Amino acid sequence: MPTLTTGDVTVTMDHMGRLYVVVPDEVARLLALAALKGIDPAAPGIFVESAPHPADSWVAATVRAVFEAVLSSPAADHPDAWGLRLYRTHGEGTLLGFIVGESGWNPDARWWRDYERTSDLRVRSCASIVPVSRPNLAGTCTF
Repeated sequence: MPTLTTGDVTVTMDHMGRLYVVVPDEVARLLALAALKGIDPAAPGIFVESAPHPADSWVAATVRAVFEAVLSSPAADHPDAWGLRLYRTHGEGTLLGFIVGESGWNPDARWWRDYERTSDLRVRSCASIVPVSRPNLAGTCTF
């Protein structure tokens, strides 16, 4: 599994001011698959949660690297730090933004590149690190 560092991550905004986290394609593909783990493909609606990924897993470590990259960028000036306010103090939070692979993002247009053909590079749902108030899952990652 590839190791993601904050230097591998680009934090940017689309043309409407929404947060996007651009990661290498290989990382995006693996996170996109992880986000679907445990979700019935026939489930209707968008309010579903993936199976938890253990706190010491590659997925959780990668999501933490994404969170750190967002918090070390100018995007952290957002009043709620894009859902990561609790991550700064308690190590938990939900990223209120999009994660996409480099080939799926057009930095000049500040918008998706070839949306239909790069669906494997889009991480569905919001990445979360589970709070300590759920002790048996604390630190795990869900989407």
